[in-house]
Amino acid sequence: MSIDDYLDLLNYATAINDEQWQADLLDRLKNYSKLAEEQRNTDSVRELWSRFDQINYRLLQLFDKLRDHEAGGESEQWKEQIWELKMERITIAKQIQDRYIKIR
Repeated sequence: MSIDDYLDLLNYATAINDEQWQADLLDRLKNYSKLAEEQRNTDSVRELWSRFDQINYRLLQLFDKLRDHEAGGESEQWKEQIWELKMERITIAKQIQDRYIKIR
């Protein structure tokens, strides 16, 4: 929920004099920034894993091309792409590891 949703609920809880609900909503609002940061970290990790999976899929495609057309003139280009993707995958793996260490 967004902060506006919590504020709307707090106004409603105040209007109906539900003090327990007000206290609960105030606690959630106090911790909202922390929860939002954790959610951003979680989303960021998901995006990194998604990119990691895309790279692996592309690497598989390139390895298949190399295996099927070893003598072709494009093999050097594919090898260069493989090298670049491997380097990107290492960078992403390090970012994923950093995010998991911060989350715990």
